[in-house]
Amino acid sequence: MPKAKPEIDVLLTYPADPVRVFDSIVPLGIASIAAMLETHGYSVKVLDFNFYHGDFSRDLLQWNPKFVGIGGTTATRKGSFLTARLVKASLPSVPVVFGGPHASFTVADSLSNIPEIDFVVKGEGEYPFLGLCNHFIKGMAADPLSLPGVCSRSTNGIIENAFRRIENLNDLPVPARHLFAGNYSLKLDFFNLKAECIITSRGCPACCTFCSASRMFPGGVRYRSMNHIKRELDVLIHGKDISALKLFDSTFTSSPEHVLAFCDMIRPYNLSWECEVRADTVDRQMLLQMKRAGCVYINMGLETSCRHLLARTAKNITNEQVEACLGWCREIGIKTKLFMIFGHPGQTFSDCREDISYIKKNRKMIDFFATTVGMRVYPGTALETQLKKYKLIPGDFSWAGYKAPLKNWLLFEPGDVMILDQQGLNFFALFGVILLLARQRTLTSGSYIMKMLGLNARVYGYRIFLGIIQLKHKLVRLITSPRGKQ
Repeated sequence: MPKAKPEIDVLLTYPADPVRVFDSIVPLGIASIAAMLETHGYSVKVLDFNFYHGDFSRDLLQWNPKFVGIGGTTATRKGSFLTARLVKASLPSVPVVFGGPHASFTVADSLSNIPEIDFVVKGEGEYPFLGLCNHFIKGMAADPLSLPGVCSRSTNGIIENAFRRIENLNDLPVPARHLFAGNYSLKLDFFNLKAECIITSRGCPACCTFCSASRMFPGGVRYRSMNHIKRELDVLIHGKDISALKLFDSTFTSSPEHVLAFCDMIRPYNLSWECEVRADTVDRQMLLQMKRAGCVYINMGLETSCRHLLARTAKNITNEQVEACLGWCREIGIKTKLFMIFGHPGQTFSDCREDISYIKKNRKMIDFFATTVGMRVYPGTALETQLKKYKLIPGDFSWAGYKAPLKNWLLFEPGDVMILDQQGLNFFALFGVILLLARQRTLTSGSYIMKMLGLNARVYGYRIFLGIIQLKHKLVRLITSPRGKQ
């Protein structure tokens, strides 16, 4: 099949989730990069494989992009790698770039094991990606390997350039949501309100050992101005039936001034909203102001009630702070979700039973139990570094080659993510924790489980249907090709 004339400059893709655990949201990182490219005159197509219906290899030849960017997370990285292979099989001369949180912390591993990836972008991708497009599409003279955050292979090995953070988030354009085609049916939990997602800051004030947010966005939290946020809100709600917002800031309440300014700005929109907080960054007065401005739901992490484990994970909060926040929310009328993790390094089954008792004791103040059984290990975290230091992760470990054991599914981990396996708290002990939580009905809500089962039944049924259609396309190509007629 002859290649068509280029219809687009850049194709940006996002891999499908192996299992839908949450409602679908527009990948805001990809949307921001797309907006940056459009602002500088590039034609961009975005493909979210959660909603794509076509034959990718065939459509690639039709679109004939000059440049391909691939996003993704640790759980979806295998889909990202597959996309890179398919692109190179159809368009071998087109540069392929891999970015996002997983890519940022696995540069050498990804480039060493996935030859179809030409470049990896570390950290915030808007400017590095623009620089690469300027070089390869517009022919600008800047050496791509001199660009901050751009990494690739060379004759001397792999080059990893340090990334440069964006100091002023107001310099970024509003994310290009208009490029996304799909049923992003985001709903606000408990209220069944049609919602959209937004991020008002980047970074996190905490350095929890199991999370990479503070390393992905180092140097403290940066905030968007209210005028900048308002521009995005006006685009979001224009012509849409939106009643709610989900704020995806790592810690929305890290700055009291930012919170109060946001409350003043959002109040006239009459939207319900939820956000993520830390117990040591809120007080009753702040929560009251948030409630008056439309906040109906908060997410908060405790992770464990054991003080020695809280110290070891650098969580730096106390049970008393969490209980005070839960109590204020109950009094004011804000719904609460509490995150707990079972399987911390050094945690015993006795510690787990203590946490289970803590949840049961405070269950009347908690509306949703977000309990993770089995500590997930992610690249770029202090936890990963510790495990390598103590040789609990093999020296030759590769995220690109890792395949999770089947027992992960019994711990409700559908992605190829590592779950810490320790002698004092092995798989059987962790599964015992699940049974204890289920017995006292604090694992998660039954309605949520049924919702996710129904969603995934529809998703996988549709994927099977698409697989049949794509097989038909391949057979037609095989039969009608010159080789097939011989």
